[in-house]
Formats: sequence, structure tokens, C-alpha cells
Amino acid sequence: MTRSNMHIILTNGKKMKCVADSSSAPEQGYIIENLILPLLKVRNPAGELKLLKEHCTMGEQRINADYRYEINLLTGKVSFFLEKYDFGKDRFERGDDITERYDEYLVMIK
Repeated sequence: MTRSNMHIILTNGKKMKCVADSSSAPEQGYIIENLILPLLKVRNPAGELKLLKEHCTMGEQRINADYRYEINLLTGKVSFFLEKYDFGKDRFERGDDITERYDEYLVMIK
């Protein structure tokens, strides 16, 4: 199972954090086809929140997450990073930018 911490800005500007607990690597397809692409099409905060609640654990971040998605629904921009947790500093850190893996999957499914 691959987990991803999600950092999302809804179309009303509200910032949300949640965890996608299963199949969240882009190559697995699930998160892109069932959450991210539909989320980019909703364009209303209530619908966005409903979709997030169906696929994520809201208001949480996991120290064992492999990835981080940063999704800005105002701009439609999706960025994808390795996720790191620094136990000494007790905080999450954004790792290397690996958005090309997300982009490659989008090209593959078109």
C-alpha cells in the first residue's frame, strides 16, 4: 500500500490536508483516475469536499506516507513530491519534485 499526504486548495481558497491511504502512486492509476481528475472537474467547494471525503482520511497526515500531492483547484495545478518526515524536528518535509511521474501517467491514459 502506498500512502500520500495531500495538500489541497479548494476553489473557494480553503486549504485542506488529508491522506490517501491506498494505491496512491500515479502508476497505479487509482488516485489519478478516481480522485485527482474528477476533483479537477468538480469546480465547487462542496462537491470537492465530498469527493475528498470518499477517498481520503480528512485532517490527517501520516509519517509513513511515501508521497505528497499538492493540488491547487483554483489554478488546476497538480504537483507530486516524495514525502519525508523528520523525526528530530517532528515535521513533514517536501522531498524531490517527481511531478514528471504524474505527467507521464496522464500522457499514457490519453
